Order: sequence, then C-alpha cells, then structure tokens
Amino acid sequence: MKPTSWKTKNRGKVKYHYDVSNEFYSMFLDRNMVYSCAYYRHEDDTLEAAQEQKLDHILNKLMLKPGERFLDIGCGWGALILRAAKKYGAVAKGITLSKNQFEHAQKLIQAEGLQECCSVELCDYRDLPGAGVYDKIASVGMFEHVGLKNLPRYFGKIGSLLADDGLVLNHGITTSDVESGEIGAGAGEFIAKYVFPEGELPHLSLALKEMSAAGLEVSDVESLRRHYARTCHEWADRLELNRDRAIAITDERRVRIWEAYLAGSSHAFSHGWINVYQVLACKAKNTASIPLPLTREYMYRS
Repeated sequence: MKPTSWKTKNRGKVKYHYDVSNEFYSMFLDRNMVYSCAYYRHEDDTLEAAQEQKLDHILNKLMLKPGERFLDIGCGWGALILRAAKKYGAVAKGITLSKNQFEHAQKLIQAEGLQECCSVELCDYRDLPGAGVYDKIASVGMFEHVGLKNLPRYFGKIGSLLADDGLVLNHGITTSDVESGEIGAGAGEFIAKYVFPEGELPHLSLALKEMSAAGLEVSDVESLRRHYARTCHEWADRLELNRDRAIAITDERRVRIWEAYLAGSSHAFSHGWINVYQVLACKAKNTASIPLPLTREYMYRS
C-alpha cells in the first residue's frame, strides 16, 4: 500500500475541523468569521468590535504600510487579508488548506473589488516559492497544527519568505506546562481525539527558541489569555443559542463535541492551563537595523 503523504494527512486534518460547514461556523463566530482570539479594549466591547480590534492590533504591530507585501499563513475565511488590503493599502495574500475557507475568501475579495491587491491560495506553507518575498508576515492560530518536531521547519520557512528587516507576528496557543506539555484535566486528550487531530501545543519558551534559531529576533511578546477565555465563552453562548439549527446542518455528536470544546477551552484559558501569545519578531540584517520604534506606543493607534 502506498504510504499517506504529509500533505494528504494535513489536508485531512484541516478538512475534519474547518470544512464542517461555513454556515455552522457562522452560528457562533463574528460577522467577519474570525476564528481566533478577539481583543477586548473595553469591558463592554461586542465580539464583532473585539475581532476587528484584533485584526488592527496585529497589523499595527507589524506597522503595515500601503504597497507592502503581506502574507497571512493560515488565513481562515480571509478577514485579515481583506483588512490589510482595504484599510492599510497592502498587497495581501492568504493561504489555507481548507477548501471552504478558500472559496469563501475568494468570494469576499471579488465582492469588495480587491482582486488587484488581495488574493488567496489553497496551499501548504511549505510549498510557497521564493525568498525574501514578503515585507510582513502574520500567522494566526496556525502553529498549533504544525507539530513540535516541525517548528524549526515552520519558522525556518517564515524566515526564508521574509524580506530583510521584515516583521513577522506569530499568534498562537501555548501550553503552560513547561515539562509535560499537557493542558490539564484530560482536556488535551479530548481535543486531540475529537477536535484537532494531531495538534500539539508548545510552551512559549520553545516557540521563542525556535524563532531565534531561525534568525528571527523577538521584539515583543503579549499574552492574550484572558481575552481568549472571554472569546471562547462568547462562542459557546452563541452556539447554544443556535443549537437546534447547528444540529440540523451537522449532527448532534458534532455539536456536543464543539460545545464541550468551546466551554472547556474558556475554562482552560481562565485557569491558566493554556495561554495565547502574540510574538513579534524581526529578520534584522544587523542589530542596528531593527525597523521598530523604541517603545510600544505605536501599537495602540486607532
């Protein structure tokens, strides 16, 4: 029998989780279909407002400018590349392994008339060609699927694709357990079996080590743990409100798994079993050339 290739396995894992149904995800995500931690600037922020603030928080950290070449690795349904092109004037490209996400993002790009400055590809990040092709790169909720042994290859590929003096922001979930890497209370086993097959969470220290080894100088690290606890809680509440419709378009087993996953994730973030970090790094030609201001104030412009 012919062995299953890593590309086929990756696509299968993505299909299992992300290609359930766009309608299913629309029942609990915000209007822009952002499936990652929101950013609440104020206690009374809606999920919609907090997700748009998250998109801007990422692009502001990257100091994205008009005409810059921007890549989003694991672009989901396209919210970040659309924001980068429409609000920041970048030439934005997103890649995903999900057919549903790819088709959805394509339709949005066409509807917004952004074909000249925004694109999406059904592509594995390892297959992206070129060196120094992008000025800015973001990867949001992606490296959890890479696998611990593949982190050197993952960050190495990012380093290769990034232009000299370019910036990258990696936004990803990490375990808080330095030794075992477990999430706690069996949550990791449940997620690995029913939600994200073969997903692995590194500790922050490992992520920073591998970024540095790939020639990416870490400039800023921010924990959004409390933000993700609230995000998952809001997703769980929204799914509960749409439970009957969700069962009708998928099945009760799937909905019960996602209910446990979302509520359990909120609990895990609240109790510090897992965290989520935005790590900003630079591919600096030398230590004097880092293209960042001396303080973090620039990140918080509206």
